[in-house]
Amino acid sequence: MGEKKKRKGKKRRRRLARLLLLCAGILVLLVLLFFVIFQTKNIEVTGSNRYTEDEIRQLVEQQEPLSFNTVLLTFFPVRADFSGVPFLEDISYELISPTTVRAVVDEKTAVGYVEVDGQKAYFDGDGIVLECIPQEEETQGQGTQAEGTQEEVESLDTQPLTEEDQTETQTQEYNPNLEDIPRIEGLNAVSASVGAQLPVSDTAIFETLDALTRLLDRFELWPEQVNVLEEMELTLIYEGNIRILLGGEEYLEEKITKLSGILPQLEGLSGELHLEDVDERNGDVVFAKDVPAAEESQATEDGQAAENNPETEDGQETVTDPEAENGQETEGTGETTGQTEGQ
Repeated sequence: MGEKKKRKGKKRRRRLARLLLLCAGILVLLVLLFFVIFQTKNIEVTGSNRYTEDEIRQLVEQQEPLSFNTVLLTFFPVRADFSGVPFLEDISYELISPTTVRAVVDEKTAVGYVEVDGQKAYFDGDGIVLECIPQEEETQGQGTQAEGTQEEVESLDTQPLTEEDQTETQTQEYNPNLEDIPRIEGLNAVSASVGAQLPVSDTAIFETLDALTRLLDRFELWPEQVNVLEEMELTLIYEGNIRILLGGEEYLEEKITKLSGILPQLEGLSGELHLEDVDERNGDVVFAKDVPAAEESQATEDGQAAENNPETEDGQETVTDPEAENGQETEGTGETTGQTEGQ
């Protein structure tokens, strides 16, 4: 009896051992299949305006230790340190397919920059300085950014990275696209430090600039410069020396909406567009064209005649939003709204 029990016990232990080995083998196989099937082969990028898609992919591969697996990267991301990428807030991930993950980029909004001590200080809607870039360095960097980035990406795509290459890549500087960020004049900031608020006389201007930036982004009406005048009145400067006088922050949305319909009519012109009095009821605005020097003397001689003209002032015309007025004739010019012929 004792020997039979021993033999039965050995058989049970052998069966249990075989079962454990089988389970372990299946588990190892499943793990291998998991890492093979969900291997990251493609990273789609969305929401990135400042940095190229290749820069974001490279950043993910460097900062996320689980970037090699789409499931692990999507559901167990390591909150990377993006302090070295000043205009980047965060990156989240979405699983698209077993081999593809989407990187959703959340960028910091820069409302403008001021020139302080030979550098451009870019700041957000709270006036916090995001980055300070020496003017000479930025000028040189913009000239070679696209070419250098493309060559570097092609090299990385066609050649495996050695340990030395990886170290150099991790310490590289990213080149954000800052062309649509306007220069802000009139804040009178005397110093700028990354992470600190710009020292200005009235911090309420930051809220106004933030609202203005969001409206301009909505209509893609990025100016070259924004002037902050007394009592926080705003003037936008566009290419060709087109000055848009917005006045105060009242009815700012109505003014920018009106500007979106009128600005295309001003292409090739130079002068001032007066939007100070625009509100929900007042639609017409006045554009005062700049008078060339050759015509200025003639205008002076004819000044008396212009003063006696009750309809319009010399060099001025009333323009309307073509969407609002549906092609009504502009006052005092004989032109149809939306046309620049004869201007």
